[in-house]
Amino acid sequence: MITNIKLKGISSYKNEVMIDDLKKVNFFFGKNGSGKSTIAKFLYNLSLEEILRSTDFNNCSQTGYLDDNYDILVFDEKFTEKNFIKKDIQNGIFSLNQGNETIDTLIENENIFLQQNIDYLKDILQPKKDKITQDDKVNFDKLKKECFEDRKNALQFFLKIKDSFPYKQIQNNFDKILNVLSNPLSNDNITFEDLIDAYKRYFDNEFVKINSNISRELYSKIRKQEVELNKLLNEVIIGNNDVDIAKMINDLGIRNWVSTGISFLKQDEDLQICPFCQKETVDAELIDKFENYFDENYKNKISELEKLKTDYISNTSLFLQELKSILGEFNEKNIVSNLYDSIKTFFDENIEQIDLKIKDSNVRKEIKSLVNFKIEISNIKKIIKKHNDDFNNIDSNRKQFEIDLWCYLARESREKINQYHIEKYNCAIDYFFELNAENYINSLISESKEKIEQWKTETVTTQEAISNINTILVNSGFDGFLIDEKEKVNNISQYYLKRIDDENSNNVFKTLSEGEKNFISFLYFYQLCLGTDNIDRSSKKKIIVIDDPVSSLDSQVLFIVTTLIHQLIAKKGNKPDHKILRNSNIQQVFIMSHNLYFFKEVSSDFRPICYDKTFFQITKTKNESSIICTGDKNEILNDYTLLWNSLKTFKEKNDSELNVSLCNIMRRILESYANFTRLGKDSWGTLSNISITDPRYYICSALISEINDGSHKVSPLDEMFYQRIINEVPENLFNAFEMIFREIAEPHYEAMMN
Repeated sequence: MITNIKLKGISSYKNEVMIDDLKKVNFFFGKNGSGKSTIAKFLYNLSLEEILRSTDFNNCSQTGYLDDNYDILVFDEKFTEKNFIKKDIQNGIFSLNQGNETIDTLIENENIFLQQNIDYLKDILQPKKDKITQDDKVNFDKLKKECFEDRKNALQFFLKIKDSFPYKQIQNNFDKILNVLSNPLSNDNITFEDLIDAYKRYFDNEFVKINSNISRELYSKIRKQEVELNKLLNEVIIGNNDVDIAKMINDLGIRNWVSTGISFLKQDEDLQICPFCQKETVDAELIDKFENYFDENYKNKISELEKLKTDYISNTSLFLQELKSILGEFNEKNIVSNLYDSIKTFFDENIEQIDLKIKDSNVRKEIKSLVNFKIEISNIKKIIKKHNDDFNNIDSNRKQFEIDLWCYLARESREKINQYHIEKYNCAIDYFFELNAENYINSLISESKEKIEQWKTETVTTQEAISNINTILVNSGFDGFLIDEKEKVNNISQYYLKRIDDENSNNVFKTLSEGEKNFISFLYFYQLCLGTDNIDRSSKKKIIVIDDPVSSLDSQVLFIVTTLIHQLIAKKGNKPDHKILRNSNIQQVFIMSHNLYFFKEVSSDFRPICYDKTFFQITKTKNESSIICTGDKNEILNDYTLLWNSLKTFKEKNDSELNVSLCNIMRRILESYANFTRLGKDSWGTLSNISITDPRYYICSALISEINDGSHKVSPLDEMFYQRIINEVPENLFNAFEMIFREIAEPHYEAMMN
């Protein structure tokens, strides 16, 4: 059932108007052009297929109407045009066969079972399926976002390729990862530290070729020198022991000291000063003994050792220089600088051993071999070679870095993806279970529909509705024409309007009077309300809209139409059924009219109509419609009451643009009261206390003129009066009207205004 309607931006409903508190039976009263038909047109628009609906009502809405549950029937000029003017043949109207209660019960029970299954699909199965699908979508989106977050976090360490790294969208990135995982990873063991190192090598630092290196020849030369040196260092080198001073020199261990001192002596002097004690103690004989002690063999050995030392120092210096050159170009993880420091210390210690040997030649010495650093030296040479190879293949290495990075990202995502597929598999099992249940329920629904359709063919007839129409026509005095069966299409009867005295009459409807047209059209509509012209819609509850059905009808026919409408809105019974419509196929009724007699008759409390009802008054002011709900009380009693209600409404609005309409209402009230009461009191006495310059004087004078038909003091149509009245303050109009009524009938004024 429709519980409220919102009208906005259509016809005279320029601003939003809400129609709330709609009941099973809804009465709308308003003058022609006030906006009643707009409501009917909106409801008719709802009844159309969505593709056929007018966009004029896009700003309008309602609550409660469901196309699957309800069928809206609207009686207005369009109904007559659609069913009688535009075509000569009318569809048959199916009526329920009241005699077949057993089949009716079967249909009713099967409809309940059908609706239960439909509700189960809609309220239980479909939400389950939707939840499974939605959960999977949420999990899948979460997985893709997590994979993309891994990518973003990784690229924070590789800023120089961040913007150029391909597949920048979440979905594209995920597709690439799936593509990588579809084949064995080319580098499944790569670590993030490996990627950091490769990035620094190929992107982050200035990547140049290392031109320096450790010479293999120099290394070999030093190795050979080490062998020669150790040969001499392991040899005991001593002077001539046959000299008498040999024992003293050897015992005191002053060989080097003596050898040094001799270098300060002269060979051609007999007596010389000792370079140590500074006394003339060294004579030619002692010098000869020194010379004999340090013989040629000794000198040659020491000289050879010193020469090897000089060469060793030279080569090791070159070796260290090579390391320094490398250090200027490359020192990854300080491996070159650390090696330089270690080898320099190593060379210094070896040279120190050589110096000690020269000083104490009779003591065996040994230097360590550079082979101890062979692994470190080889490692540096390999690193330099790889670095230079990488430099020569920089483009391919950078491409390989990208491949390795994708391998790393894919491997990091692999476990999450596998876990998602496990969860998806479990969801798929649940989904297919629900799908099987859905298929089973759908089969039950199909079976129910087939049963109902079969039973309906046994319980419906079109002849009953046509007979009812013809009977009402005859009883109403329309005995010159009737509706008769013309032909059957798909075994369904088609009917046409014919004159009784003319079997071959065509287009009979066009020859009827306006009253006859409206009556026959309404009778056809009435039977549609009781039945249907489409058996497929027979299970839907009807929402009936009747818009001004009594145009051009005489009082007798108007009474018949009113009586038929009473059948549509009749209550089921006394309490507690007094708020239920008797016809269970009817859900709700909207009745609209401008005809006061019809409105009073159709809504009369003395008729057994449904108590779940409400009344609305529609008015239009300054081309804008407004709607007032008066609840379950009908305040539309007669024209005179309507005039007073309008007067009170105008007083609340206090709008000078309505002055002409306001004066017209006041005139009609005074005129009606005067004619009804045969007013005899002199109303001109009202003016005795009002100055002729008071604006109220002209107003009172014009209104009193309407009471006293023969008076011509001021005519309401006088130009001067018109010009004054349109510019007058509304309060003055009301004051003048009140003054007159208090003069002629103060109690009546109080009763009507309050």
